[in-house]
Amino acid sequence: MRQILRVLSAALLVSFAAAAQSKAAKPAQPELAPLALPAPGSQPDLVLPLPGPALPPLDLSPFLKNTSLCVFPFLKESARGNADKAYLESIQKTFFDVAKDSPLLKDAVLMGPSLCDVRDTACFSEAGKTAHCQNVLVGSSQAKGNGYVLSVRMVEVAKQRLMPGSEVEQVLETDRQSDVQAWAEGQACRALQVKCVGKIYVDADRKDMNIYIDNRLAPRSYKTPEQIAVEPGVHGVRISIGQRTSLEKKVAVRRNQFSDLIYARQTDKGGLPMALASELHGTGKPAPSVDFSEGGWKKPVGYTVAAIGLVALGFGAYELSHGRSQATSADTAAAARGGAYTEAELSTINSGKSAQKTGVAMMIGSAVLLAAGATLVWVF
Repeated sequence: MRQILRVLSAALLVSFAAAAQSKAAKPAQPELAPLALPAPGSQPDLVLPLPGPALPPLDLSPFLKNTSLCVFPFLKESARGNADKAYLESIQKTFFDVAKDSPLLKDAVLMGPSLCDVRDTACFSEAGKTAHCQNVLVGSSQAKGNGYVLSVRMVEVAKQRLMPGSEVEQVLETDRQSDVQAWAEGQACRALQVKCVGKIYVDADRKDMNIYIDNRLAPRSYKTPEQIAVEPGVHGVRISIGQRTSLEKKVAVRRNQFSDLIYARQTDKGGLPMALASELHGTGKPAPSVDFSEGGWKKPVGYTVAAIGLVALGFGAYELSHGRSQATSADTAAAARGGAYTEAELSTINSGKSAQKTGVAMMIGSAVLLAAGATLVWVF
């Protein structure tokens, strides 16, 4: 009987431990470095933003220091999409504006259209030589699906070769010019060692909302809106509350500029929708978040405890009935012989009494477990 009670106690403890672990458990997250938050009153060029995720080291100093850089217009490799002449020239201007601020370069030259093929390194080297540039920057845009494959590379004019490590290619699932310009600005700032920073604006109206930029946890000032310093580029923003998370929202950030304002809210069903101000089309600010109860650990534990109580009740009832049946059987056999008990019948009676005691103890224990389970489910 003591062994059985110990088993029940252990089962109860395991149930509570499992519930506590379930309450504490959260989806596995990598160690996330916080984003740099601008100090009050600081200037954008004094804020150190977090670079984009998983970017390999890039140092073009040995090739670019004290040189002239010719920046050619981006070339179009496909007639699809919106990559028209003005669009491509705006990307060239983005690279050129950053190049003018580079501490590496002696000067930057904005070049006109070229007849060179996109991948013709020798042709661009000759054009750069004519313009008295030691290096040439050229890029291309190729429509793909709903976006573009963007590529940028630098050419060493004297050696007529691509500068080692200078070629970057990325797929952007967007056809918005602002997104492509933000991407170009981020790549140019990184390659030309220009300190660039922009800010992401997030209107998150609950203090329990966590903000993630490119899957990195951003610190919160709890001001409206939050201002988070990042490098130029297209960044993924999402929020979470507890174990719930929103879908990621892509937002373009230019240097020394603010992103489109992102609204983050909570619905009565626990949803975490996000919307850009530009997507609201003048409908005004979204309604405030509403409360949502995620539920706790008490009800699941209560049901588990009650289930253990029911099992104990059934086992106790069986033991009690079985013990009584054994005693009755032995008494009946002895009465038929005039009240004389055999050793086997005495042993059966002792076994029956033991089973009845176990059954009573199990039923008492089951009553305690059922009461505890009901309390957790209905009271708390």
